[in-house]
Amino acid sequence: MRSIGARLYGKKDIRVEAFELPPIKENEILARVFADSLCMSTLKAASLGSDHKRVPDNIAQHPVLLGHELAGELVEVGAAWKDRYEAGQRFTIQPAINYRGSMDSPGYSYEYCGGDATYIILPQELMEMDCLLPHTVSDHFRAALAEPYSCVIGAARGLFRTDRTSHNHYMGIRAGGAMAILGGGGPMGLAAIDYALSGPQRPAKLVVTDLEQDRLDRAQRIFQPVAAERGISLFFVNPTKTEDDERELRRLSGGEGYDDILVMVPVVQLLEQGNRLLAFNGCMNFFAGPTDPNFTAKLNYYGMHYLEHHVIGTTGGTVDDEKEALELLEKGLTRPQALVTHVGGLNAVPDATLHLDTLPGGKKLMYPGVAMPLIALDHIEEFAATEPRYQELAQIVANADGLWSGAAEEWLLANAPAIETVVAQ
Repeated sequence: MRSIGARLYGKKDIRVEAFELPPIKENEILARVFADSLCMSTLKAASLGSDHKRVPDNIAQHPVLLGHELAGELVEVGAAWKDRYEAGQRFTIQPAINYRGSMDSPGYSYEYCGGDATYIILPQELMEMDCLLPHTVSDHFRAALAEPYSCVIGAARGLFRTDRTSHNHYMGIRAGGAMAILGGGGPMGLAAIDYALSGPQRPAKLVVTDLEQDRLDRAQRIFQPVAAERGISLFFVNPTKTEDDERELRRLSGGEGYDDILVMVPVVQLLEQGNRLLAFNGCMNFFAGPTDPNFTAKLNYYGMHYLEHHVIGTTGGTVDDEKEALELLEKGLTRPQALVTHVGGLNAVPDATLHLDTLPGGKKLMYPGVAMPLIALDHIEEFAATEPRYQELAQIVANADGLWSGAAEEWLLANAPAIETVVAQ
């Protein structure tokens, strides 16, 4: 059948085009994609092309579909999977398949499987490794964001402390403790805030730092009411507006430092500050992945030895992490709309992907079946003034306090121009 997708042919060579999907095999599943969220790791893959460890060597002849934070519906289920899945089920995926030692992953490695396409074929290894995840989340965009949430859930689950009498490790955020998220104003920082406020192990106090006041103000507007409702003290600190930010951060901790710290940006000074702010038996997770293989920072080994300071790093999430993300979404405990600052159609994917490192704001949410430029939600009213067909959408966004919503998604899917209108068949 015919599909339209954003396909990678080489370094920074992304083309939105129609292509033919072969009939599915008995161990495959045909699926329709409704939403896909762009990820910085896709920019790395698009920039490196076949030099990327997950991208095949032959993409010039067999281009791969981009996008791995996706959600949609199953269309046709191969005979081998009919006892587990059925047409019409909503789904998302855990793209880190880890099949028999292979690094192949949807959005990087497959000719017919990636989030930036209207229809895709799910390979048998995805189901075999339990990475196809049916769900009952109300909106496609929320389910698509379960994958980035799985990454911060994995980071939180990796935090630990020890028992001095038994040498046991106790995993996860310290319930009732003090937690800091340094550099937490970006999309993954927002997801980390959301999970800290919503997960099974919640701190009593959460402090978030960022250098951009607009991002802090937006995060405070969204999450302060949630924290108050759940009895968690939530503070936001801009180091550039504080005379001695480290002293202020220590004061906010209660004077003893933080039981758990997530460092969300690869900045040496931030890592070293996080190390200094650890409480006794506290744990710091360096979540942000540096691109420099020689990236280093100082570590206080006295604190590691005598104060039981723990330093770890995590990347990505597991199937179980994403299942927890979906469970929280199904219960309505998390607010993934906080991450979304831009929306667009499939035609906007190439340019948006290649400029993810310079585009402001948070998550760029793409709808493969739609033809629409990338629009910042903060500027959707101005866009609607020049494109009157979007005036109702602008009003829906305004009614949701400037955030994306299920109602906005429903309107877009029903009323925006179809991608078929701008792509040659």
